[in-house]
Amino acid sequence: MKKLLASMLAFFGVKEFKVDGKPGLTEDQRAEIATLLGEEKAKSFEAYIQSGGKASESTDIGADVVLGLADKHKQEVADIQAQLATANAEKAKLQKLVSTLSAEEEEDLKPEVSAEDLPKGKANVPRIKGIKVTAAHYAEVNHFIKTGRMRDVEAAASTIDVDNLKEEFGTYLSQNQNNLEEVKALFQGFSSAKYFTSGLAITEWRATQPLISSVSQQFKNVWTPSGKTKLTPLKIQNFRHKINVSVIPSEVLESYALHMYEEGLSVDQMPITKYIWGQLVYPQLMQDIELRMIFKGKFVDAGVVSEGQAGSAPEDSMDGLETLLVDSLGNGNPKKFNYFDGDGFDYTNCTDQEMLTFMKDYTAWLAPIFRAQTMNIACSYEFWRRYKIAYKNVWGAGSGTTDANFGGDRIDFSNQVLVPMDGMYGSPILFATPGMNLKKLRHKNDLPNVINDVQRHNYEAKLFGEYWLGVGFAYGEAVFAYVPSGYNPKALITSVYGAHTTYQQNKGTDPAKSVTEFGSSGGGGI
Repeated sequence: MKKLLASMLAFFGVKEFKVDGKPGLTEDQRAEIATLLGEEKAKSFEAYIQSGGKASESTDIGADVVLGLADKHKQEVADIQAQLATANAEKAKLQKLVSTLSAEEEEDLKPEVSAEDLPKGKANVPRIKGIKVTAAHYAEVNHFIKTGRMRDVEAAASTIDVDNLKEEFGTYLSQNQNNLEEVKALFQGFSSAKYFTSGLAITEWRATQPLISSVSQQFKNVWTPSGKTKLTPLKIQNFRHKINVSVIPSEVLESYALHMYEEGLSVDQMPITKYIWGQLVYPQLMQDIELRMIFKGKFVDAGVVSEGQAGSAPEDSMDGLETLLVDSLGNGNPKKFNYFDGDGFDYTNCTDQEMLTFMKDYTAWLAPIFRAQTMNIACSYEFWRRYKIAYKNVWGAGSGTTDANFGGDRIDFSNQVLVPMDGMYGSPILFATPGMNLKKLRHKNDLPNVINDVQRHNYEAKLFGEYWLGVGFAYGEAVFAYVPSGYNPKALITSVYGAHTTYQQNKGTDPAKSVTEFGSSGGGGI
């Protein structure tokens, strides 16, 4: 284990692993070690760190892992040396390339922007290694950065060579650190990611042991393992997804130049390839995952498809959490979820008092062993907003301002907190479960190149990529949900770009209240 510790310290470039002054791993370190070693070995290593190196030898991971990391370091050094050789060769060609340009262009091709010209805090932005910045379109961008104007927009747009862009993407994608950052962003970037725990799988995942229900027992001087409540591990399906995006480089040149100008960057700090991924493709991918896939998605096999045929919708590529809850309820509950009988409760058409009573009854219904835990109650923004307005209407506009235990997101007299999930927009569903029971999966083998190829087609650059992502619950008996009948999560995706009737859905409906959202009268009770 000491050999592994030395390798890991060298890998991360730190002298010791500490968090808040105590032995431990940061979230990023834990995730990256899990990627390298797998979840179980990563947990053993973390236990060794937290024990101050006093954990038993049973936590030793083995020389094979240490040797594997050593080989990885050697390969990384070889890659860096190869990149350095390429960079030196390009440097030798630079003067010859510059000499072929006009005097004005020669000046514009300088990739550096002086510290005086940069906004505060931008002078030390790290350079992107291995990307040539001598293409004609970078001359136009440099000119725009210095002057704030394009010399000739149409002429500038025509200077982008798709072959040059393809070559740049190849350089960018060949740098392993870029791919690692893309994978990290992919699985941590969507807004609900923080509420999930990560798992590794090929095509499906299943928990290997039941939840521990008790550990204490009467003393006897023989080994008698504690009993465990039988909770059935569920199969969580992992899904393979792809990215096919067509980019016409000339159409993004103006937006790219303006972005660089406003951020105070130079072209070697963010080449157009990184801009296309980070500012155009990635943000839309995060919206697809959050708003259309991990909650409301329902897998539909696309069948046989032809080249050039329109691709399937994001929500057709996987089953989301809301779909899992709805499908199990409608099929005899094979996943053994716990369903709350809300007697047809509808948050869009209830009184303020009915809203508070429903939440009081729901939290009281939770099984005692889970009710004692601090758990999030996942809901839609509309449901959360309706509850908050009902609370204010019943208890008064100033409720919660003098006592932090009342009027917040925690349901009164409970340990449960109402948490709106962006991807559950408009949903009537509630579900509560321990954080470790809510899983997101990626492929357990080598990290995929999220963008793994770029091809030229006429004036377009075609981006190809793939990744794996699945979500689900580890144990059905540890899920406590309210799912009204007749709800179809996938059907609500059509409203993701439209305005919701938030006033009608969220205003107080008590006859004694005014039609304003926050009534001024107090009173009432739950």
